[in-house]
Amino acid sequence: MKLSKCLQYINTALNFPAVTYLDINLFFDMAIAELNTTLHTAIPSVSDMIEAFRQNVSKYEANKIILEDDPADSNYIIPSNPTDPLENEIPCYYDSEEKTFYILNKYSHEYIPHKIVKAVFITSAGMHLYQTINYGSTAAWAEVPMDPNYECDLDAYLPDDWILLWLIPYVCFKYTSRDGGTAQTFAEELAQGFQQLQETYDVPDKVLLATYADKDAYHSLAEDNLNNLNIYVPTMAIYENMKHSRNTNAIYGDFYDRGGF
Repeated sequence: MKLSKCLQYINTALNFPAVTYLDINLFFDMAIAELNTTLHTAIPSVSDMIEAFRQNVSKYEANKIILEDDPADSNYIIPSNPTDPLENEIPCYYDSEEKTFYILNKYSHEYIPHKIVKAVFITSAGMHLYQTINYGSTAAWAEVPMDPNYECDLDAYLPDDWILLWLIPYVCFKYTSRDGGTAQTFAEELAQGFQQLQETYDVPDKVLLATYADKDAYHSLAEDNLNNLNIYVPTMAIYENMKHSRNTNAIYGDFYDRGGF
């Protein structure tokens, strides 16, 4: 779940007061801090998640390019089957017969095929993200809606269960209490939700880095310990595989069972 979607849910729960992230950023970080102190984990604050997301968005990927011209100037249309693309140094074009996008590699001076291409266009107002879409013989850039300044992937650190049953009620409770409203409903949801989550998840305080080295939450730790991933590190994210199976009640024999008591 994106942070922007989480904010939409919070505004819905609060009856649409048009709350922005900057209005309640403290409460987000407080919610994560309480999780860490209770579960003995090291989940990054939402502020740190946003910073990590910015770095992740801007880092190099094989199918990502940086646009020098505003896609709006060409009505977001990507050139299809151009003549002599190398001569004109077209950064990206679409082959309608193969239904494939080609990206110019300026170092090898050749085009590399990709099914999907991501693009970044930077202006004085901020960063804009685009992704290719194709329909028939035409392809275009579609802007990915996001706030480039305050956005992150919450589900890289918390499952939706924890966001819906803990994070959102916590923020709503703190916001309502600050404004002098009645926060009893959110307090009850908060307590019940956390109890349910603790009964459902078995979150360790440390995990083997080699097991989670491919996850975004452990990316920096994996890079720092490439020579030895077989080490235990503080838990930095909660995942669905940490759910334990439902406990069944023990069955005891009675006097009439074989062997008796």
